[in-house]
Amino acid sequence: MSHPMLLPDPSLIHVDYLSASDDTVTLVATVVQAQPRCPDCQQPAQRLHSRYYRTLADQSWKSLRVRLRLRSRRWFCNHPACARRIFTERLPGVAHRSARRTDHLTGVLRRLGMALGGEAGARLAAELGMAVSPDTLLRQVKQAGSCFGPAPRVLGVDDFAFRRGHHYGTILVDLERGEPVDLLPDRRAETLAAWLREHPGVEIVSRDRGGAYAEGVRQGAPNAQQVADRWHLLKNLVEALEATLTQEERAFAVVAAAETESQPPAVPLAETAARSAAAPAEPVPAASPAPAAPAAPTPGEARRRQLYEEVQCLQGLGWSKRAIARELDQPLRTIHRYAQAPVFPARKRRTRPPGQLAPYRRYLERRLEEGCRNVAQLWRELQEQGFTGSYAAVYAWIAERCPPRSPGEKGGPGQGSQARAHPVPPTPRTVAWWLLRRPDEVTVEQQAFLEQLQERCPVIQQARKLVQEFFGITRKREGAKLEDWVIRTSGSGIGALRSFAVGLRRDWDAVVAGLTLPWSNGPVEGQVNRLKLIKRQMYGRAGFPLLRARVLPLAAGA
Repeated sequence: MSHPMLLPDPSLIHVDYLSASDDTVTLVATVVQAQPRCPDCQQPAQRLHSRYYRTLADQSWKSLRVRLRLRSRRWFCNHPACARRIFTERLPGVAHRSARRTDHLTGVLRRLGMALGGEAGARLAAELGMAVSPDTLLRQVKQAGSCFGPAPRVLGVDDFAFRRGHHYGTILVDLERGEPVDLLPDRRAETLAAWLREHPGVEIVSRDRGGAYAEGVRQGAPNAQQVADRWHLLKNLVEALEATLTQEERAFAVVAAAETESQPPAVPLAETAARSAAAPAEPVPAASPAPAAPAAPTPGEARRRQLYEEVQCLQGLGWSKRAIARELDQPLRTIHRYAQAPVFPARKRRTRPPGQLAPYRRYLERRLEEGCRNVAQLWRELQEQGFTGSYAAVYAWIAERCPPRSPGEKGGPGQGSQARAHPVPPTPRTVAWWLLRRPDEVTVEQQAFLEQLQERCPVIQQARKLVQEFFGITRKREGAKLEDWVIRTSGSGIGALRSFAVGLRRDWDAVVAGLTLPWSNGPVEGQVNRLKLIKRQMYGRAGFPLLRARVLPLAAGA
């Protein structure tokens, strides 16, 4: 009696009987295929040589191990032109020659290894009754064939890090199907060009703005349309805007101080209801604050500025960057950065994110000006206004803004004398995002700060207009308007934006295509994120062949 639900192909195998023990189920079966064919000449065999038993492991049943004890046969090949005289009959769909597992179990283990890797996959397989070692799982994964058909018409190219800052590879993605097609062991132009020559048919290539990939596409697929990724274009533009704001950073402190001085006096919480019912008093115009004197540079900043001037001077005399690095005894990376900067690159300040206390910052600053440093009291007042954060958050905020106590004075920031909070100006990166947001996404305080800043620094207002216009061109994919934008930006006199526009000219066709065609590197970035997850699951110890096998899709039937 055959059992089609238990065996891969009842026409090949007939079950004789079934035996069971505490943890194992054994199926004893006989091969019954008629006229097996020689694997070399494909002629049907007529004479039986002998019989033998082979034992195959199969997928478990409810955590019980399953063994298939199969009585198979050897045959004579009587074809005179065939060199093989004796062969064992093949069982397609059941097991490969000399295999110790059925094809079905091999496929299950291979998918476990693809999804979980060696150690985790082996632990899960043991729980399911399929005992296997981690090395065997990884070996099954590496032996699996990847699914690769014809070359994609639209190809996405991006790099990923084997080890950040040291070794990088390249991932290739079919943008029409959204699936990776191959991994390359490096990100050199020659490697990409060789792959494109071996896989002709690519018509469009989406890439970042790196020169290596552009050159590789030109060498390997000269007729393909290159598309510069829009996200990288916007990223470079925001960096140029940050550089422009960094040059005007001294005005941030002046505007922040003026904004603090112009605030109305604080109103205690107990008097808020009474004052809201009374008629409002006539506003008293605030005296315009005197412009703050620029802060004196620190010794470190003075040394860096002197180094920047020396690099610019030697570069103007025709010195190479390596010669400048040897002369000034500085790293080559620092010389490159100073040589390419149109103005002195001031260091960016790092600030904490605003956190839960951001909506209550104005109120806390007013209470500090009144002299209240009792953290418990301030915390209770904030809770009455809807604050759900912790006492420790309020304590940390007060301690950061209050001056340190004398050694003999006891207590924390919650007790003691009055203190005045000094305004902390935002960083250039924060101001850049304020400038790029829609009006309904900017708070009243942020909008007031931006208005005063743009009034004090007209160059920021001009830069904001140009950057927002480029964002509109990108969102609407109006590449035809790019030429006019580049002309106006080049004549704007804003050094960082002018350098960005010059960079667009060097990759003009790809940039226009990126602002016109619908293709981008978004799906490629998603595949890079998946690749990083797989790599971290293996703790970074897997080699390139195993990583490639786990990232690429399995071939059909693998």
